[in-house]
Amino acid sequence: MHIMDIFTLIGGLMMTIVGYFLKSTMDDLKSVKLLTYETKNKLDILQNDHINKHAALTDKFDELKQALNELTKELKELNKKSR
Repeated sequence: MHIMDIFTLIGGLMMTIVGYFLKSTMDDLKSVKLLTYETKNKLDILQNDHINKHAALTDKFDELKQALNELTKELKELNKKSR
């Protein structure tokens, strides 16, 4: 074997090793990317749910305030009538 054949063999072996670790890293990157997309989708769903619940609670508090105002007016009228 000539010295060039040995260098070619060593270079090929090194490229194979680098390629193996590069493929492994790329596979890990793909799995992280998928996990990121799933997490983002879940976060969007949770944010939307939070906004909807907040709006519903605000509506309920507004209804409760209106009912309390009406009840207060009715109590005042009953107090006036009973005097």
